[in-house]
Amino acid sequence: MSGTAGAWSGSAREGPGPDTEPAILERELTGAVLGGAERSDVLRRLRGATGRHVRLLSARGVPLATTDDGAGVPAAVAGAVLSETGGSAVDTLDGLRATALPVRAGTTTAGVLLTVGPGDPRVQALARAAVTALLIDAVRAGEHSAAPPQHTPADVVAALRSGTVSPSVCAAAAALGIDLQGPLAGAVLHYSGSRLRAWSTALAWLEHPVQQEGRIAWTVVPGEAVLARLRNRLRLMTGDDSPDHDVVAASGSHPDSPGGLARSFTEAERLLRLARTRRVSLLTFDRCGVVQVLLPLPPARLEVYVEAHLGPIRQRTELMATLRAWLAERGSRQSVSEQLHLHRNSVGYRVRQIKSLLGTDPLLPAASAELHLALTALDLLAADEQWLLDDDEPMSAGR
Repeated sequence: MSGTAGAWSGSAREGPGPDTEPAILERELTGAVLGGAERSDVLRRLRGATGRHVRLLSARGVPLATTDDGAGVPAAVAGAVLSETGGSAVDTLDGLRATALPVRAGTTTAGVLLTVGPGDPRVQALARAAVTALLIDAVRAGEHSAAPPQHTPADVVAALRSGTVSPSVCAAAAALGIDLQGPLAGAVLHYSGSRLRAWSTALAWLEHPVQQEGRIAWTVVPGEAVLARLRNRLRLMTGDDSPDHDVVAASGSHPDSPGGLARSFTEAERLLRLARTRRVSLLTFDRCGVVQVLLPLPPARLEVYVEAHLGPIRQRTELMATLRAWLAERGSRQSVSEQLHLHRNSVGYRVRQIKSLLGTDPLLPAASAELHLALTALDLLAADEQWLLDDDEPMSAGR
């Protein structure tokens, strides 16, 4: 303990041991903090009492102090814990099971206390014994610190995502090397592999500010080249070579001001969903083509457009596949027959059905443009629907 050697004396510094009573531990920890001990000392002491690694997280789930240099939890999970009174079982961002306890009293909140490992009533009781000491430490830090609140890299990215760009956020961004006056785009990456601890570690080692929630990570990039380098580095660090265990990345538009990054992040999230549906590893706003026109539209508007132009054949899987191929191959019956493994006559029959049901020739310039747009809108709808079915996606829904 730096500067707090007198807070605990003799054998007390060695840890209370496996038979420590919660009430005794609470008195010892409280007395030690009043004597000058810090929260890191409290956590080490609690580790000795419980035999478990412990982590104190901020109200946003970011680690403040730990006994194992471990990760935190998503901000939404931390918020849910703080709204409760008892312990909650949670999964940390480095893939471990833990019990989370709110550390708060009245309007004072010190954060969330994690004990790593399966739930155990005795461990929870000992963890509760540390709450008073941690609250005292939090109040003391607030009373004696005149410095402005510090923003972690994750806090900065979260603020940019929400559009809350305060002077302190701008200062923190500058300290991280983020030039908010330069061309920046919101970016998001998704990891589909099984090595979640390696994913969290890889993100922590990036020399780039990120906000992570499970398989998703957000950041800002000046352009596609930087995003591609980040994606490739993450792939190497996670060690997943299988195409099914990939890192997919997407970025939004470059706004004129930092406040516009919130929209850019929303675009990036929707493009990421589309990239995963189309099985492409990198998709940016600048290279997404006609999708740019559709990104601002909510699903309801897309649905109306799709139904108006594809309604008669939308539920006919074979006709939809033929239409896509027919447009892509610009009406080459031979190419479509090879692509769909159909006889040329079958292709011709299907195309005649499409023309009859849609009431137009798909290759006419105006009709072709409308159908291309409708098929892209359908892809966006499918991507949004798939996201709703995924349990590991903390991204916002399409607007």
